[in-house]
Amino acid sequence: MKYFRNKEEVYTKIIKILCEYKGFSRKDMFKILKNESCRYLFFLLIKKYECCDMELLKKDFPSVNSKNVKRNIKRAEEKLLLDKKIREMYFEAEDIINKVK
Repeated sequence: MKYFRNKEEVYTKIIKILCEYKGFSRKDMFKILKNESCRYLFFLLIKKYECCDMELLKKDFPSVNSKNVKRNIKRAEEKLLLDKKIREMYFEAEDIINKVK
């Protein structure tokens, strides 16, 4: 992982990957949080790439607060260990983010 990354740029890549995966447009991205696997993947990726900035998240998801973020990250980490599909999606998304620079 690179230490000097633009958080907003990485955050945008994460959103773009998830929207493309589910076939959402950028304006319908709030649907990411409605889909369980996408929600978990989203929170795992924003934690890994340190994009958990509340200002950044509130811009796209106004109803999110720090308590929700922490709770969702914890659930996502549990699902990562238990759910093979989430694990595979996570590592695939991670590869895509690292390749796209």
